[in-house]
Amino acid sequence: QYEQNLTERNLKIVGNAGSVLNIYQELLNKTYSLIDQKQIMRICEYMADASRVFVCGKGSSGLAAMEAESRFMRIGVDIDSITDSDIMRFQTVFQNSKSMVIGISVSGMTESILYSLQQAHEKKSKTVLITAHKNGRISSYCDEIVLIPSLKYLNYGNVISPQFPILIFLDIIYSYYVSMDKRRMQVLHTSTLRALNRIQEESI
Repeated sequence: QYEQNLTERNLKIVGNAGSVLNIYQELLNKTYSLIDQKQIMRICEYMADASRVFVCGKGSSGLAAMEAESRFMRIGVDIDSITDSDIMRFQTVFQNSKSMVIGISVSGMTESILYSLQQAHEKKSKTVLITAHKNGRISSYCDEIVLIPSLKYLNYGNVISPQFPILIFLDIIYSYYVSMDKRRMQVLHTSTLRALNRIQEESI
């Protein structure tokens, strides 16, 4: 829908607005070329099998991790977002073969994220890194490395939120995960909405 609307209006939008929208379009196009549907299904299966999921990120990546927690917990996933480096280290003590750790680091170099993934791998947890940069060393302790588009080499890339390509991927994972058991997920999501409405009504 976004692509269709942009195509219809791209002749009318000029200046900074047009440049920003063109960057979003380029990021979407690059996402198309990077998405691996088999990899997505494997990640969804890891998540379904895990007794607990940790999503680690700092800065903008940490905000994306918090968004992931907010969404997936509403469909029954036992998930925690961790944005503090010390807590990331503490949590490695409690990980095991039934845990899953998702690290978000656009640079692929955030020390606390890589440490969490490495320690989780040693404890037989499933490990997934979402990044724009891949290297061989990381591959040794990550079950899956998800590549997202990089803003670094794009014009106007510095005015686009680095969360955007991360959130696109998280939306894709969410969509695939829900489709695995759509009816149950819809019931859980509706139940959380009712719970929120009840809390709001009680506070009035």
